[in-house]
Formats: sequence, C-alpha cells, structure tokens
Amino acid sequence: MRGKTGGQGSQQDPHSTTERFVSRARNVMRHGLGSMLSQGLKTLSYHAGLYPILQQPGGIQPAILFYHKVQRRSVSLWGDPVLGMQQFEEHVSFLVREYQPISLSELVAGLQRKGPLPDRAVVLTFDDGYRNNLVLAAPILRHYGVPATFFITTGLVGTNQWMWAYECEHIFHQYPLKRIRECARHPIIERICSLALPNRVTMLACVEYLKSVPHGELLEVMARLREQLPVEPDEENRFLSWNEVRRLRDDGFEIGAHTETHPILPRIPIEEVERELAVSLEVLERELGTRPALFAYPNGITSRAITERVGRFFEAAVTTRPGVCSPATSLLELPRIAAPPPAGELAYLLTLHHLQGPPFLWPLVRSG
Repeated sequence: MRGKTGGQGSQQDPHSTTERFVSRARNVMRHGLGSMLSQGLKTLSYHAGLYPILQQPGGIQPAILFYHKVQRRSVSLWGDPVLGMQQFEEHVSFLVREYQPISLSELVAGLQRKGPLPDRAVVLTFDDGYRNNLVLAAPILRHYGVPATFFITTGLVGTNQWMWAYECEHIFHQYPLKRIRECARHPIIERICSLALPNRVTMLACVEYLKSVPHGELLEVMARLREQLPVEPDEENRFLSWNEVRRLRDDGFEIGAHTETHPILPRIPIEEVERELAVSLEVLERELGTRPALFAYPNGITSRAITERVGRFFEAAVTTRPGVCSPATSLLELPRIAAPPPAGELAYLLTLHHLQGPPFLWPLVRSG
C-alpha cells in the first residue's frame, strides 16, 4: 500500500494544517446558511417565472449538470436539504419547460461541429453509480423523455462497499468523537477531533483533509476506522449491480467510466492513473459490449498529465469546474454545474452562469 500515516499529508505543520481545514469546513457551513437565507428570493423568482427575463437575447451556451444521488428522504443525517424524489422531479420538469435536455454525446458532437446544438441545451449526468439512480431517478427521466449519462465506478458495482466520504459521514454521525480520535491514530485527525467543534464541522474538516493526502494515507486511516467503527451501507448508498447497469443502458441512457476504485487521481502515481483508466474502460466494454467514450474525473479533479492520459482512452471527460460550454472548451475538461436540491436554486444558478450582464447581479452569486 502506498503512503504511510507519516507521509506527505502529515509532514505539514499540524497547527496550520488543522486551522486551514477547520476554516474550510466553517466556510461550507456559512455558505449553507447563506444559501438558506437566499432561498426566499430565489424561490419567489422561480415561481414568478422571472429567470427567463434575466437572460440576455441571443444563444444560450450549453450547460452540463451533475448529480450523485436521488434519495427517498429530503434531508441529510445532519438536517440539511438533499435531493429527494419530489425535488428531482421539479428539476426535470423545470428543465424540460425552460431548456432543451440532450445527451452528453450530442453535446460533444455539437462542440466538435459534427451536428447542430439546440439553443438552451442542458445535459444531466450522475456520478459514482448508486442504485437509486436506477430505482428513483431513471423512472422520472423516462417519464419526461430526458436523456442522462451515468458514470460508473466499476470496482464498486455489485459490492457492499461505501464511497469513503459518505462512510465517514455516517461514522461521525454514529460514534463519539473520542472513539473516532482513538481509532484513526492520525495526528491531524486527532487534533481536529479534539477542538470541541460541532460534530458536522469536525466531520467536514476531516473529510476535506483526507481528500488532500496521498491516497495510501487515506486508505490506511479509513481501514482503521472501518475495522473498529463499522457502519452498514443504507439504501441511499448502495451501488448498482451489473444487471442494473445494463438495465440503464437498455433504457437508452449513456454509460460512462468513473475509474475502477474512485481515487482522487492527482493523489496517486501516474502509472496507477493509467491502470484505473484502462481497467474501468475494459470492464465496461466487457460487461456492456460497447466501448465507453465518456469519462468523469473522481471529485472532478485533474492535471495536465492526467488529462493527457484520459485522452488516450476516452473521447470526452467532465470535471466539476463550474461553468458552461463553448466551442473553445476542451472536450477533456468539460465544466459542470452542481445541481442543488431546490429547483429555484437550480434556475438561479443556470441563469447566473448564462448571464452576460448586467454586472450588478453578480454579487448575488456570492450570497447564494
């Protein structure tokens, strides 16, 4: 296993490292509060139909949205909004009404000037390969005739494993911080857990820190927590089986690759990046009978060297860098907009990304 607990991530000054990631977690919490405070204006504008008025005349550049789960519940373990079935149907209904949903392949062909792109084109994508994508999201998409692309983490298909960040969230929700601190046996995690912060801030700080360390170090910490503080995946976190992936394909949805094991690619050696790409492509081709052309970077993160490797295996790839697409956009670094739970917030975000002016509206981006 690569990386030791005393590796690159732990060689930084413990005090400054702890402060940096706690500050990030607090910023996430403050942003969430700001979003809630701005919901009244956004929801009112959405229901009043004001968003199209804000958009400028002329062509609207295509946008790619990204989702992970559609859930039966509408609030998370911590009480904040998550995307439930009703909210997702509101998304799809709004997009059909105000935009033109197309597939990611159609968008790629349009950007290559191989075919026309409709005005107000929007693409829906889903990362990771959760079972609720088939059970909850796909019926809504089929009902409205909306295409989507599902990016599959091939090594998790048909397993009872977690995506580690969600596993961490459940561990912090179910176990006392003292036990987590003892079991992690990692100096930075121990420091963060000793600060008497609200549990959710502590969890967010630890997760963001673990995303920053070499992948081997992350795996070691999670293995220790998993061994001593087990949590069982619930229905919201279970992955598709291969038969279920094939059902999505047979229903006309696109299937793309999302690596084999979902490492943050800049945190692993480039040879292992290449292996993750090759294995995910080969497995999807074997299981589905067609070679996937589309790829999503785990956590949306890439580098010049990684993007170059991705181009050897796939025609196009999506990031989580926010923005809309244009003919100048690199097909291997397509931007995507994270879809928030409320439809009013989604309408607001799309309007702001498409807005060419007036400039006085842009401060609203920071408030929400």
